[in-house]
Amino acid sequence: MLRHVSSSHKDSPTLKFLVDGMLGSLATKLRILGFDSIYDRNSVDAALIQIVKKDGRTLVTSDQELSLNAKRMHLSVILITKTNDRARLVELCRQAGFKKLDLTVMSRCSNCNSNLIETYEQDKFGRKVLRCETCAKLYWKGSHWKKLDELFSEVNRELNSKRTNKHITASSSSTKD
Repeated sequence: MLRHVSSSHKDSPTLKFLVDGMLGSLATKLRILGFDSIYDRNSVDAALIQIVKKDGRTLVTSDQELSLNAKRMHLSVILITKTNDRARLVELCRQAGFKKLDLTVMSRCSNCNSNLIETYEQDKFGRKVLRCETCAKLYWKGSHWKKLDELFSEVNRELNSKRTNKHITASSSSTKD
């Protein structure tokens, strides 16, 4: 028996991303977190903009010129300027308005972005096994998940500490952010 795993995310269940070719690792992390994230490493800027327009996606790019062009067309865009996964995730979360990442969601294939289906099977350690409905890749929260969980927890701690610090600063100052 198979069951679809919800692909919604607590902060924004409808936010869909198109991640450009320079940010493949970020696209993978977004998929692992349950975000619908198309990764396109080969398209030219004009094609990326057309996909964003057609699908109502948010463009995630490290290309300043592409970001400016998308903004001029009033498209949703997040410009990533940081160089490591943790900092990139924090930057994206802040720009998207996420207060924290939901670490319980594992609903998208990191390989092809399709939905994961619960198989009701377990691995030899008793962990739940999920399968991609398109490419049939199998997923479980194995030892690799510990590193991902640590990364996502670090991102949440940083989001929380900056938000708290910002709140304290804003409440102790007479000026607005």
